Amino acid sequence: MLGNWYKSEFVKNIFTLTSGTAIAQTITLLISPILSRIYTPEDFGLFAFYMSIVGTLALIATFRYEMAVLIPKEEMVSVNIVYLSFVIDFLLCIFLFIVIVILGFTIPDRFSINHLLKIWLYILPVLVFFLGSGNVFQHWFNRQKKYKILATAKIIRSVGINGLTLIIGITGAGALGLFMGNLIGIVLFNLYFIVKIYYIDRDKFKFLNKSSLIPLAKKYKDLPLANAPQSLMETFQINGIIYLLKIFFNSTIIGWYSFAMRILQAPMWLVVTSIAQVFYKEASENYQRGINIKSTVLKTIKMTALVGLPALIVLLLAGPPLFTFIFGQQWTEAGVYAQILAPWLYFDFIRYSIAQAPLIVNKMRPMFFLSLIGNIIVILSVATGWYFFSDVRSSFIFLSFFMVIYDIGIIFWIIRIIKNSKNVV
Repeated sequence: MLGNWYKSEFVKNIFTLTSGTAIAQTITLLISPILSRIYTPEDFGLFAFYMSIVGTLALIATFRYEMAVLIPKEEMVSVNIVYLSFVIDFLLCIFLFIVIVILGFTIPDRFSINHLLKIWLYILPVLVFFLGSGNVFQHWFNRQKKYKILATAKIIRSVGINGLTLIIGITGAGALGLFMGNLIGIVLFNLYFIVKIYYIDRDKFKFLNKSSLIPLAKKYKDLPLANAPQSLMETFQINGIIYLLKIFFNSTIIGWYSFAMRILQAPMWLVVTSIAQVFYKEASENYQRGINIKSTVLKTIKMTALVGLPALIVLLLAGPPLFTFIFGQQWTEAGVYAQILAPWLYFDFIRYSIAQAPLIVNKMRPMFFLSLIGNIIVILSVATGWYFFSDVRSSFIFLSFFMVIYDIGIIFWIIRIIKNSKNVV
């Protein structure tokens, strides 16, 4: 039985993705000790604050219609959903640019906005567009089961971002190196997908039908109406912490926190996103066929738990000294944060791997309210540590403890809702 499990297509697809992304995460880990000596905590803090805004906007750049790419049985319908997603992404980014230009003329100079941030605000719509389009491409190739392409794309992104961040940083450009490296890496990520579509799938896009866009937008309206708000709620549990740290503490603490999250996510996040992509593909197909997806959910949970366990143990036992030894003395505090937050990230990765299950079984609305509870926990945890102890470590202890309980609760809730869920075909 166990042997058959390891030989399943599900596991083979995950292995294809993770074997490629292992290279990408290794690059990130190997280059981080160099970057930690080129850039200061303040540089990382400034960059993290900017990218938290970009990432939040990019999450809804397509109004979440890219999530529907996997759903239709007919290829021509899926192609038009891709087109719809790109149209929305482009129009939203044009709107963002207009708003930023207007704000640039109307916001008085007395607002203490960093000079670099002022310049990069005008580039924000470009980053949002490419992050949004990258999400669409990934769902398209996931539908086609082109997992080698997805894995290669992640390697290209990692090489681009880390390599250029290093090269520009050596010139003494400061935080600008983080901004430029990230932008160019994401552009390369998209260019690779465009080349692959041109040579492999361009014939499939002959099904483009502009008149179908509005009917498709109406058919999958629950994605912008229910999934988008719920996704914003979820992203606040990560990016919202940066906003709260900006309010209650300072940029240096944001830098330590963002660097700790960078290292925590490097060995696990790329692997877990690969698992989540394969899970969404297999679970969606099984549900459409009228097959209960409980077994898919359970094996995904087990796999993610096993993958993340070694990193959790290492961080709990030796987080701070490990950070000091590898990244330098100025990053010891980041190691303390990593040690405190590791249990939360571990269970959050497990939850993330099956996060699309409520979407598959049409339970997005309850998930929205559950995500709202998670956001309240985040706000209260950070605010409690600041108000009663004036100490960010206390905030993170509260945050990690209560978010572990929250994530475990969500995991059991997902298992319960899919237990008796079966699509009628």
